[in-house]
Amino acid sequence: MKRMLHIVGGMYPGGLENFIMNIYRNLDCDKVQFDVIVHSIREGDYTKEIEASGGKVYLAPRKSRHPLGNFLAIRKIVKENGYQVVIRHSDNAFPVLDLLAAWMGGAKKRIYQSHSSNSSHVGLHKFFRMFMGWIPTDRFACSENAGNWMYGNRSCQIVKNAIDVEQYRFSDQLREQARSEWQMEDCIVYSHVGIYMPAKNHKFLVEFFAEIVKKQPNARLMLIGEGGLREEIEQQVKELHLEKQVILTGIRSDVPKLLQMTDVFLFPSIYEGLPLSVIEAQAAGLPCLISDRITKEVVVTEQVVSMSLDEPKERWAQQAVALSEISRDSYAETSQKLVRKAGYDVKDLAEWYAGL
Repeated sequence: MKRMLHIVGGMYPGGLENFIMNIYRNLDCDKVQFDVIVHSIREGDYTKEIEASGGKVYLAPRKSRHPLGNFLAIRKIVKENGYQVVIRHSDNAFPVLDLLAAWMGGAKKRIYQSHSSNSSHVGLHKFFRMFMGWIPTDRFACSENAGNWMYGNRSCQIVKNAIDVEQYRFSDQLREQARSEWQMEDCIVYSHVGIYMPAKNHKFLVEFFAEIVKKQPNARLMLIGEGGLREEIEQQVKELHLEKQVILTGIRSDVPKLLQMTDVFLFPSIYEGLPLSVIEAQAAGLPCLISDRITKEVVVTEQVVSMSLDEPKERWAQQAVALSEISRDSYAETSQKLVRKAGYDVKDLAEWYAGL
């Protein structure tokens, strides 16, 4: 059996973590196994699922508190277990030293994988980007923007984020069932999937949703996810008197089902690499309203509208309402085909990953 080692901050549900798990769930684990080094283990993360499928999860000291201890732990894990393929996933260049530790532990193939086109650690990122030319043996990125951000003028391979496309196939039956469960049979449902962090721009999202409610009193907004800014958004919802219209669902394992009951997907991010959630929404046949800060590579169907964040919130609300009036039945099947054609089917990506 071939074992590959991934290094991440944690395996709590999120963009890059979901990317890893989407591939993992489509591997033949008798032939290829994913193991993971994390820096934190929390309730509700993917640790138990990985271990149940035969994978190993190692807990390394936090780099911010014990940088040397972190480096030595990675080197020891790689050396003692004989890992030859090690992949470091990140949105900035600071963790490139993890691959140096893996190199010193004996790893021959050292892959860096960029998952974003910006980061809050700009200073550290710019310094450590100089090591990208010689520590990794391979440089991957989820989009051209993410590649330019991480590697500058250095070459890299675009490895698209991928999903289980079939899992998101639109179904009238599932839609009615979900809307009944959430008591939203007569509502116009907008949704967003993402961690509560500055880049996701939840504050602006809630502001222009308040304008949507003025036009559509039966509108509902489902915010799917968790994160450090959740309490701030909860307070904003209260101040705008939207407690009955905005539902903060927390982390959900049934996102495909929630997308079935949705009418429009909203995603006004300030920056992204290549957001899986927008691909998932398109696979579900949803019209999407996204910011123009997001790479155009994410647009694979005709039902995606990009808008500038400089546009007033009233204009965003007007566009969202217009999208809610589109008949979904007419293009849901076509959307599935277009997502597959664009190379976002995880089954193909899992086969490719297994050959690394």
